[in-house]
Amino acid sequence: MEAESRDYQEVIDQALQLVYSHHYRLVQQLAPETLRSLSLDQLRNGPLGQDLIRLARLARGQMREPKERVLEAIDSVLELLFWPIAADDYSVPRSFWDTDLGRMMALAKYRAYEPNELVSIGNAAAQLGVTRPTIYRWMDDRSLNYVRDDMSGRTFVVRRDIDNLKEVAEDAQGF
Repeated sequence: MEAESRDYQEVIDQALQLVYSHHYRLVQQLAPETLRSLSLDQLRNGPLGQDLIRLARLARGQMREPKERVLEAIDSVLELLFWPIAADDYSVPRSFWDTDLGRMMALAKYRAYEPNELVSIGNAAAQLGVTRPTIYRWMDDRSLNYVRDDMSGRTFVVRRDIDNLKEVAEDAQGF
């Protein structure tokens, strides 16, 4: 389905209901007397719902926002979905980006960048003098920020992160 015509409302509603059901189970164990039911409209109007609605509009190309705001919204959603209790950090399984929600967020992220800010995985590996599997490992551990263009199926690394890694390597060689 063409991104511009895609209605992500069902995807957004599923994500909201998933997070709400997890919240409901937690509150049931912590303080059930404080639990109050929320409607789908209330969830849509909450901060998570508003972030998801904005990301859907960005993915459809209906609006643009500064890249930092887009990345903040994406990070906020990912933290909520994937940060385990008592963990120091979180990781996003690569398979998430193949879900409808992941595709929507990836497209919003891709549209936030200018083409000259992105580098192909092969080019990134060549610039850093490493193999493609190393680039993928660094993407997984968030050493390298990346975006997927769901329309072409290609993945790109953020040029700024490559430049930063090259600078760190050069500094390390200088000592």
